[in-house]
Amino acid sequence: MALNYKKSIGLFLLLSSIMSCKDKDVTLNVIDPGHFHASLLQKSSLEGVSYMVNVYAPQGEELEQYLKAIEGYNTREDNPTSWQEQIYVGDDFLSHLPKDSGHDVVMLAGNNRRKSEYILSSVEKCYNVLSDKPMAIDQDGWEKLKTSYDVAEEKELILYDLMTERYDILNNIVRDIVNNESVFGKFEYQNGPSVSMKSVHHFYKEVGGNALKRPEWYYDVTQQGEGIADVTTHLIDLVFWQCFPGQSIETNNVSIEKASHYPTWISRNQYALSTGADDFSPYLKQIEENGSIPVMANGSIDFKVFDMPVRMEVKWNWTPESGSGDTFEAVYNGTKVDVVVRQDASTDFVKSIFLTDDSLPTYNALKDILKKYPGVRAEYKKKEIEIIVPLECRVSHEDHFNMVASQFLKYVRGEEKMPLWEKSNTLTKYYITTKSVEMASL
Repeated sequence: MALNYKKSIGLFLLLSSIMSCKDKDVTLNVIDPGHFHASLLQKSSLEGVSYMVNVYAPQGEELEQYLKAIEGYNTREDNPTSWQEQIYVGDDFLSHLPKDSGHDVVMLAGNNRRKSEYILSSVEKCYNVLSDKPMAIDQDGWEKLKTSYDVAEEKELILYDLMTERYDILNNIVRDIVNNESVFGKFEYQNGPSVSMKSVHHFYKEVGGNALKRPEWYYDVTQQGEGIADVTTHLIDLVFWQCFPGQSIETNNVSIEKASHYPTWISRNQYALSTGADDFSPYLKQIEENGSIPVMANGSIDFKVFDMPVRMEVKWNWTPESGSGDTFEAVYNGTKVDVVVRQDASTDFVKSIFLTDDSLPTYNALKDILKKYPGVRAEYKKKEIEIIVPLECRVSHEDHFNMVASQFLKYVRGEEKMPLWEKSNTLTKYYITTKSVEMASL
């Protein structure tokens, strides 16, 4: 696909605006696609979405990688897409996003430093917004996010956080179990956290059989965000969504007990291998020590939701050991049984669910819960029950992006009404992450 850089796409936008909003498809506007999640949102065609896509971005390798990914989707043999990219390239790209009528969509996935600015600018110009996480990485960004939600509400727009984990079948099964008192009981508040989650990631790893290339800014926490401002967004969202389904959670319903952070040290050679750059960027040179840079990617947050204690921990290593990968563990402490989610060497790095009770009543009650999930079953193990979710019952993480986008578009088109708790819970989630970064830095 040849790069058709244009200084103006006014004619295309003018023709689009003449059409009736009721008759025309939604048009996607992609701003500064600096993360590979931007292209994942276009991995498949989206119903009711125009094949013409407007892209506004600075010149650079990140734009090239995004366009290369789209070209790959368009030219693959199996179910190719037919996206056509109308591109504006320049340092003033954001100012060239025209005003809209509230019909079309801005999609964001890239450098996080300006993301809250992009969100606010987009809703002020009357666009619905689907944003990759994190929507804010510091308190200033959180204040902009609050304003953005107010503007979106006033203009009757949809502002939506790209929370893919809600579409994982295992997370849905856990949600059903912890809300079933006959199996789980109630959350145990007295003996440590009611819910604890630990997520371990790696800077250098393979995705789809290829080494994942990181942009240089990924190693700058002022642009990417600290670990406790990034990965924890998914974890906190799961706690809200699984443990308090349908409930609005305001900032005065949570309290942050403590927060901590510490760095992963990345050598010049590791940085070069990951980014393709020969040396650290100038903005990283100032923190370099003995040929390495500290990346504040690790940390923990202890907080309460409606007095329920929760603990989050995130860790970033350089690269996984041979045969291993990212790991995850979550424990939901109930008065009758604990629910444990493991993704580590013991499960061959496949996420799995266990219940710390092998009694017949628990097993029978669990079978009733699992009836809504064809192919999923419970099996006795040593002193626990494992929920077997065959691979054919699972949807890939990449396909979750399309599922989120489809749900978002239903809200945009008015086919469904976005729940009121989405706004309050999203703002509270980012209040926790950004305030925790501030606390950890004291």
